[in-house]
Amino acid sequence: MVNQLLYPITCMKFIKIFLVLLLIGLSAHLLSHIFSQNQKVEAADNLKPYLVEVVAQDGSKTEYSGRSVRSDIFTIATDLGATPYPEDKISVFPDIDMGIGGKITVLRAPTYTVYDGKNKLVFRSWQKTVGALFTEKNIELANEDKVNFPLNFALEPNQEIKITRVAIATLEKKQAIDFPITKKNDNTLDKGKTRVEMAGVAGERTLTYQIRREDGIEVSRTLVKNEITVQPVVEILIIGTKPVITGWCKFNDMVLDASTKNGLDPDKLCALMHVESNGHPDSSGQGGAHQGLFQYDPGFWSDVSAKAGYSGADIWDAKAQIYVTAWALMHGYAGRW
Repeated sequence: MVNQLLYPITCMKFIKIFLVLLLIGLSAHLLSHIFSQNQKVEAADNLKPYLVEVVAQDGSKTEYSGRSVRSDIFTIATDLGATPYPEDKISVFPDIDMGIGGKITVLRAPTYTVYDGKNKLVFRSWQKTVGALFTEKNIELANEDKVNFPLNFALEPNQEIKITRVAIATLEKKQAIDFPITKKNDNTLDKGKTRVEMAGVAGERTLTYQIRREDGIEVSRTLVKNEITVQPVVEILIIGTKPVITGWCKFNDMVLDASTKNGLDPDKLCALMHVESNGHPDSSGQGGAHQGLFQYDPGFWSDVSAKAGYSGADIWDAKAQIYVTAWALMHGYAGRW
C-alpha cells in the first residue's frame, strides 16, 4: 500500500527535474542565437558607407559608392573603384575617425605630355611652371637644349611640351688630379720608416665636351677643352735611411756606425759575421790561416786595412775588423768572402 502511494510522488519529481533541465537547455540555445545575431549586426555596423567623388581637371565629376571597413581614404577610394593616383589630392568629410562613413573627394592632378626627342612621357603634377615640372621629374637640359615654352611659363592642364635636344651641346665634367709626392731621404730616421712632412692636396681638372645628339640620343662626345682649374699641392714624404739591424748580430753599435759611414746595409755585415765567426773575435780557421770576426788572412788584412784607414791595426781587433769589412764590402772586395 505504501509503495503504491510513493510511486506517483517519485514520478512527479522526475518530471519536474526533466522540465527544469529542458528549460535551461532552451534558454542557453536562445542566448547563443541572440549572441550570434549581435555579432553579425556588429560586423555589419563596421561597414561604413562612403561616396567617392572624382573631380577631373575640366570640372566633370564621377561618383562611386559602397561600404568599407578600411581606415585609409586612399585605400577606400581604390576599393570602391575610383583608382586614385599618388599625385591626386584626396580629402574626406566628416573626419574618418568619427566612424560614420562620409564623402571622399578626389581631385585629379593635371596631366602633361613631354616629348623628349623620340620619347613620349606623360606626367601628373601640381607644379605651376614648366621649369618646376622638369625639376620635379628630374628632366635635365644642356646649355643649348630648347623647349617650346619658357621655363617660367605657367602650366595648363593637358599641355604638350616639346624638348629639342640640340645637335651640339656643351658639358663640363670635373676630374680629380692626384697630388705628386716628393721623397726626401733622412739619415736620422730608421730605414723602413716614413713620415709626411707636408700633406698633399688633390687638384681639379675641368674637361669640356662637345656632345652631338640626334633625336635625343647621344652619338658622339668630343673633348674640346682640358684645363687645370685647381693646382694640386705636392706632398713631401720623408724616407728613413738610417741603418737598422733587423736580425742576429753582435757589436751592434759599431756595426751600425760602420754601416752608416760606408752606406752599407748593417744586416749584410751581421750576416757575414755570423757565417765567418758566429761573432767571436778570437775565432780562427784553416789552421790559423783565417783570423778574427771576418776571418782575414794576414796578407789580405794588411793590404785592405791600410786602404780602409786602419793601417797597422791588430787583426784580432773586433772594432778594426768591423770598420775595415764595412769599407771593403762597399769598395769591390765583396767577392773575397
